[in-house]
Amino acid sequence: MPYTSTDKIANEAILNQAIQRTSKLSVVLRCQNDDKPSPSLARLRRYVGEVYSTLWDAVSLSDNNDDDIDLDCDFCDVVVYPQNLPNAAPESWINDVAPDLDSICSHDSICGWVSGSAMGRGKQFQFSEGTGGLDAHVAAINANRKNSNLSPVVAVHVEPWPKGASSKWQSNNNVAFLDDDSTDDEDEEIVKNNRNTNNDDKSSTNSNDDDDDDDECNIYGSMIGGARIPTKSLFEKVAVAGTFDGMHYGHRKLLTLAVSSVSPRTGELLIGVTVDEMLKHKSFSEDIPNLQERMGIVRDFVYRLAPGMKNRVRFIPIADEYGPPGTVDEGPNFDALVLSHETLDNGHKLNEYRKETLGLKPLTLLCTRRTEPHGMSSTSLRRRRRERKKRREQKQQQQEAKSSV
Repeated sequence: MPYTSTDKIANEAILNQAIQRTSKLSVVLRCQNDDKPSPSLARLRRYVGEVYSTLWDAVSLSDNNDDDIDLDCDFCDVVVYPQNLPNAAPESWINDVAPDLDSICSHDSICGWVSGSAMGRGKQFQFSEGTGGLDAHVAAINANRKNSNLSPVVAVHVEPWPKGASSKWQSNNNVAFLDDDSTDDEDEEIVKNNRNTNNDDKSSTNSNDDDDDDDECNIYGSMIGGARIPTKSLFEKVAVAGTFDGMHYGHRKLLTLAVSSVSPRTGELLIGVTVDEMLKHKSFSEDIPNLQERMGIVRDFVYRLAPGMKNRVRFIPIADEYGPPGTVDEGPNFDALVLSHETLDNGHKLNEYRKETLGLKPLTLLCTRRTEPHGMSSTSLRRRRRERKKRREQKQQQQEAKSSV
């Protein structure tokens, strides 16, 4: 059961690997976690829906890949089994009873079994990658399956494991997920102070209160009628870049998060749009609108979203790998880069370049988990536009043929 974007990226990597190999899939969703509260039934139901959406997106990738295995049906036969869901079968039913189970797909950081029996939890290895892990987990299951005269199963490892799913890699590379709640002490103190201010009418009349402090609390603590904004979630000079072809919902999410990361009073936002020459290698590149058109669409969206930022947002064409954050002149001014977890490698390369070549501090990588990357992408939108155009041309040809007769 995921509690952070890191957890969800790990789950998606496993699901994407599994669905490429089978036409029948059982998804076991574990809810036990010693350091996290048990999920509510509503949250559990909600995440089951997310799992099916993720799998549907992965199926769309299979449909577009001629090298994938042929499935027996139009989509994978999937059943999600969450622990604690009323009336759902337990994990042991799938592992030790199902006769058609032939493989288990996961990762060492998820599985922590180390004993020769499926009863052993091996908690000392539960959070250590490569120790115990999937192979030991499968060996324990096979020991029980042998006692039931069932065929053994094989382990399917997810490789490569995405950087967005590694908490250790993130902590070493200044990665912070914009989708996750902050839990640092400073933010908790802000919440406590705001509760006192909002709930205690007498405290609001204290003669020692300072107007500037109140204003600061409104901006960085909790907006009236809005969400709490931790101070460490705001930056003075933020950058975000992309092709922005079609401005699909993923683009809109990324730009919205970028806008929300800028300090409301003094912060600035740089939005880079990739130049036409760098897009010729993309699928259906001839259908990509030109740079000026794409920049205009981005500008229109941002101005609608944040009209008060017109004087603090800059739109520029990007014709190189790093853009202004990777230059001597402008690099020192930037402190954050907004990106999706699929482009974390690019952010990491930029930070290495800043440190080793420019002698600058690394940027904070404000990362968002990209959802439905195959079904909701610029490439799929261009493909759909191409197919619609082809259908219109065929319809027009048919009409012309009828009229000539």
